Amino acid sequence: MKDSELINSVAAYRVFAVVRAKSAESALRAAEAAIMGGIKLVEVALATPGSFRVISDLRHRYGDRVCVGAGSVTTHDQMDRAIKSGAQFISMPHTSTTLVEACRRALVPPLVGALTPTEVATAWAMGVPIVNVFPASSLGGHEYIAGLTSRILDVRLTAAGGVGSENIVDYFNAGAFAIAVGSRLFTSGDLNNENYADIGERARGIIRLAGVS
Repeated sequence: MKDSELINSVAAYRVFAVVRAKSAESALRAAEAAIMGGIKLVEVALATPGSFRVISDLRHRYGDRVCVGAGSVTTHDQMDRAIKSGAQFISMPHTSTTLVEACRRALVPPLVGALTPTEVATAWAMGVPIVNVFPASSLGGHEYIAGLTSRILDVRLTAAGGVGSENIVDYFNAGAFAIAVGSRLFTSGDLNNENYADIGERARGIIRLAGVS
């Protein structure tokens, strides 16, 4: 996937569903529930057991109808395994020049994590398609995003960490390019009780709030 293709997809769909579960089966079913609810951008956290299989299964089942990537990537081995499993993007919680360069060689877009203004500006200067501000809630939430976007012009930011139905509109009004929703979509109660229908319904509400048609 080219950077431009990812950017276009994120511009259209606006919401990353970040799935993290105690088993591959639970993660797969939860991700599919979110997809049935209208989510088109899925990030599988590598903390999930069997995460590479989840990525592979989602890619085989949905093809290019859903954009599937690997989340919380911190090592080259993780990146390599994720790409071999079919990951269309690599999301990392930090800024790593060597990982970004490796993604470039593999022709897979990197989503780079940053928090402070200096980190965001440094990541953006690397020419990455999107910068993940994580954890956004720790420094003021949507007000912090507004401060960043008003000073680092044209930056494409995904707000991650503490994002949910109650603040989605605020984040977009603050200039976020996209949002990443994890535990507010895939609640521990729903995962433990296999309430996948509730996840699907919550996904529908989230994309409505995000203005996704």
